[in-house]
Amino acid sequence: MRYKTTFFVFILMFSILLFFLVKIQIFDSEKHKEFLDSLLTRTLLTKGLRGTIYDRNGVKLAWSEKYPYLVYTNNIEIEKLKNILTEDQMNEFIKSGEVKLEDYQIYSIENLGYYIQYKEIRRYLPEVLHIVGYLTQGKGSFGLEKAYNDILEGKLGSELVLSTPSGKIQQRIIQRKPENGENLHTSIDFNLQKYIYSQLKEISIPAAVIVENTKTGEILSLVSYPSIDEEFYNIDPYTWRKIIEDPKKPLLNRTTMGLYSPGSSIKPLIAIAYLLSESTPSTVNCTGKFEYKSSSGKTLAIFNDWLLSGHGETDLVKALRVSCNVYFYNIALKMGIDKIKSVADMFRINQKTGIDIEETEGIFPSRNWKQKVQKTTWYPGDTILTGIGQGYILLTPLQLLNFYTTIANNGTTPIPHIVKTKKEYTKLNIPENIWNTIKEGLLEVTTYGGTIKDRGTAYISFKDAPYKIAGKTGTAEVGKGKKSHSWFVGFGPFDSPEYSVVVLFENGGSGSEMAAPFARKIFDYLLGDDKNE
Repeated sequence: MRYKTTFFVFILMFSILLFFLVKIQIFDSEKHKEFLDSLLTRTLLTKGLRGTIYDRNGVKLAWSEKYPYLVYTNNIEIEKLKNILTEDQMNEFIKSGEVKLEDYQIYSIENLGYYIQYKEIRRYLPEVLHIVGYLTQGKGSFGLEKAYNDILEGKLGSELVLSTPSGKIQQRIIQRKPENGENLHTSIDFNLQKYIYSQLKEISIPAAVIVENTKTGEILSLVSYPSIDEEFYNIDPYTWRKIIEDPKKPLLNRTTMGLYSPGSSIKPLIAIAYLLSESTPSTVNCTGKFEYKSSSGKTLAIFNDWLLSGHGETDLVKALRVSCNVYFYNIALKMGIDKIKSVADMFRINQKTGIDIEETEGIFPSRNWKQKVQKTTWYPGDTILTGIGQGYILLTPLQLLNFYTTIANNGTTPIPHIVKTKKEYTKLNIPENIWNTIKEGLLEVTTYGGTIKDRGTAYISFKDAPYKIAGKTGTAEVGKGKKSHSWFVGFGPFDSPEYSVVVLFENGGSGSEMAAPFARKIFDYLLGDDKNE
């Protein structure tokens, strides 16, 4: 009886199995064929190329190139590739699992049913790395690449393909082509950019140089030296480590993110504050030192001029011309830090300028700032040092240039920008006679000759120039036994300024000896008799 029961159960199970096999194979065949076919179709996503970034004259600053690659998958039969790939390509494919193809190989590879991937390689001119930035995992992560990522980024496309069970592509069914990103046209003059970069490379000192169209705010050149020559997509870990640990910090954009003591280049701001508070500027007898005394007449500290023998009788214009520290010690202490800070805030001198790449906010100190950050009281000595751009002031080269552009335009400040369509302005209402006085002093910096106690600090550099430049040198002490930062900031031609220029050499020494001669080269390029076209 037991055997009959077992046999019956076996027959029943077999009958059920047979029934479902017949049902699937015959009655439901179309339904399951549709399901199986759906498993063999794949949607492949493709992306359009990133847009090209151009300079103002159509020179490519950053662009994308597309290369075909074969990437290893389980369905690839190595033996079938030997008649298509070269020996070197085969070795590379076996070693790394992928290989770059030549155009003539694409058809043969596709005929085997293998899917070809296209890789986008982003290329840059090394002189503009700090402007255009770079990508991280296909997204802009710095510079214009980041600021305009949504515009530059290519749009996705898709392709529906029918595959064999082994994964080979059997047929392409539907394709929606990807769209390339939009191109970006900038205000950069690459010829100027390349010229400045090559000149800095010869000197080989970390530096920052910016050239701006004074009237429009267009940035014509923005050079941070050093940069890197390696292409980002091709940097190996060892080289990347060297770049990161390089004491010259080649990835730092010194023009908009480096913070530096401005030294004497800040003196026009102190002079404007003084003229706003004093209708009749005083004259000081500069003996080469300034004695800070208590109310009882006791000398508490002595502050030296850069010229220890002194400049003699000095008014405001001469003080700007010869960069007389003693004069600015006096007027800074007379005004006090609160008045100076209020005028600095009028110019937003330490604020971000609004340029369309990353920038750092600067520091222009106040009583509250020192109490909050330094946890201590503001002293008169702090005010005295602020008067010559030392102490706690830290600005970016762009912030300082922005201030001088405002002077050039008698209070009108175009927002600096790199993409040419952006034009905005702010306006300061300061009496015209104040602008004229400041400009007179800045013009004499480059045009007034004579002995060392009387001549302009940049006279030697500009004395034979076929144009007139207004500007200011700066020599900012940094301590720790290091050489001073070297500055020159100016604009020209004087009668109708077209260009504003800032030059900074980190630990370059005297502004008169280092930055001013370099600025002369730039103005010669822009305005000289044999200027480049």
